Amino acid sequence: MTFEQARLRLLELARANGGLLTAATVEAEPDLGEDQATVSAAGHALAGSTNAFGAIRTSEGWFPYEEIQFTELR
Repeated sequence: MTFEQARLRLLELARANGGLLTAATVEAEPDLGEDQATVSAAGHALAGSTNAFGAIRTSEGWFPYEEIQFTELR
């Protein structure tokens, strides 16, 4: 999986969930779990964007954010 593919897939999941991307949603996707490093990097990039608020994960799991809330999705 490329970084861009991971980023787009995370955005698809957020769109399907009203702008909210959760660690549980991401980790439930088998294809995303196959490349955890790339998906995590894409999550960091998205959480650092101007239209997103990321809550750092404090529980067990591989995705670095408990949730990322988007105020606007393009």
